[in-house]
Amino acid sequence: MNILNKTLLLFMLPVTIAVADTPKQLDFSSLVNDFMEKDNILKKTINLSGKERMLTQNMTKLALQSSLDIQGDKSRKALKKVADLYGKTLNGFKNGDSDLGLKATTNKKVKEQIAIVENAWKPFYEAINKIVEGKDKDGKALKYVIANNEKLLKLSNDLVEAYEASNTSVNYLEKARLHIVNVAGRQRMLTQKMTKEKLLILKGQKEYETKLAKTVKLFDTSLIALIKGDKAQNITKPTNKKIISQLKVVSKLWEELKPLYEKKKNSAKELATIITKNETLLKEMDKMVKLAEKETEY
Repeated sequence: MNILNKTLLLFMLPVTIAVADTPKQLDFSSLVNDFMEKDNILKKTINLSGKERMLTQNMTKLALQSSLDIQGDKSRKALKKVADLYGKTLNGFKNGDSDLGLKATTNKKVKEQIAIVENAWKPFYEAINKIVEGKDKDGKALKYVIANNEKLLKLSNDLVEAYEASNTSVNYLEKARLHIVNVAGRQRMLTQKMTKEKLLILKGQKEYETKLAKTVKLFDTSLIALIKGDKAQNITKPTNKKIISQLKVVSKLWEELKPLYEKKKNSAKELATIITKNETLLKEMDKMVKLAEKETEY
């Protein structure tokens, strides 16, 4: 960030600078850098807590793929990897994790929410491990995952909101950026949730047709908001060229996948396209979240 931008940012910070008795020169650059470091840590934390939401749906999708023998061994190996990442990240929020760039939280409400998520995660992880190890012969572990994944999703989302609420700044731009990271991160989750719902419909659970329609609509309207801006959702229109370009990549993929998700019955070829292109959509949406987290301007 150049000195002009740093100076402008300093004037937007909601801080009061006391006049010192000694004629020491105030280090403006140091003050701004300290603020930026705290802001970046919070954006990273919201990114990773938002990623946990996605992992709840990714795990469920992979468990369903395994049960339907869609990329069987590959799905189970991926399931193990995703479950371990969810657990590692959750522990990182609580105790810190240098690999993930996480510091142990000191916020009371965040700590309380982490404890709630941990309680729900333990039996969920046990069910996932049974599926991974091929020990779910009676299908009870899969039933548990299907019945409880949205509870874990909600609790994970509550953790994201607890982190976002922990921001004590009243600066509008800072709040807006944190919210954009949250919304963009939610898009990652929706890519997995809609595929999970497609697979449940394939297994004969027709009640998920309404849920799928709502998930598709939310992804669609949120993508439009990220591209065009939406004052009601506190989302500014992007001016950053990298972000605009990445949103175009996501939009192009979505144009191809949206009609397949909306279609009542898919051919084997269309279902294969959903499974493979869904992973691409997730990766491209993840790139978008990282840009929203790391770029100085949106």
